Amino acid sequence: MTSELDAGTTPTARSPQSVLSARSPWMRRLHSWLKKTPVNPYWLEMRHLDSAVRHLTGHASGVMLDVGVGERPYGSLFSPHVKRYFGLEYPPVVFGNLNPDLWDYIHVVHGIIDIFGDAHVLPVADASVDTILSLEVLEHVPDPDRCVAEMARALRPGGKLLITVPFVSPLHQLPYDFRRFTPAGLEELLSRYGLEIEELRSRGNVASAAGSMLAHYLLRHWAAKARKHDGSVIMSRWRGLLTMPFIAITQAFFFLAEKFARDDALCLGYSVVARKSAEPSS
Repeated sequence: MTSELDAGTTPTARSPQSVLSARSPWMRRLHSWLKKTPVNPYWLEMRHLDSAVRHLTGHASGVMLDVGVGERPYGSLFSPHVKRYFGLEYPPVVFGNLNPDLWDYIHVVHGIIDIFGDAHVLPVADASVDTILSLEVLEHVPDPDRCVAEMARALRPGGKLLITVPFVSPLHQLPYDFRRFTPAGLEELLSRYGLEIEELRSRGNVASAAGSMLAHYLLRHWAAKARKHDGSVIMSRWRGLLTMPFIAITQAFFFLAEKFARDDALCLGYSVVARKSAEPSS
């Protein structure tokens, strides 16, 4: 197999502009600001995911393939750590499930998604990349075994697979949401393909998970007026405005509560650093 990875081209660093939104500039700025506050029902989840991803940057090197790059939200974090950064996305997710109208502004995708392909059949040569990044992707693939086997094939001996997966999370990006993983399940899956886990970290703890779920209860039961085809909801204008302060207070409270909680048997998700064996498997 050959791909752009073998062509020697280097994508330039780009700003993480929105692929899936046609909002006006001021609305994008407002939306971006609100996402970083407890008003956002996903605030607790995003805080822990952001922290996990920042930790993973220290394990990235060489040529990196981001499988499921989406809007390339963490491109600026990883680019200083790698020689080349290639982002791969699955076309039906981008052009079908997430935004059927994206074809009308396909030019926006250029520079964010470098390769279109399927994680089950990665369009890259054997042992051609040093690092594979896959954030919140494994729960969305129908056959995670085949996906991990492809990642192991594409990694050079000694290369690293950096992944995150959710554990306590609402259904999302339907119909492409198939499963959740436990630590033992992740270890068993990765070890089958010669990937040894060097580090497995939980995202948050029981308080984080409780706060997140209560925020979603307020969003979905009180603030939402309809559920969309992908599992997300449309907020009622007035009930949404009335509910947002309670969502913010709830998440702020559990943000403090998680500092005193120790049990991570219930958590928001996991991040994993796994290394491909330098020795050929027997």
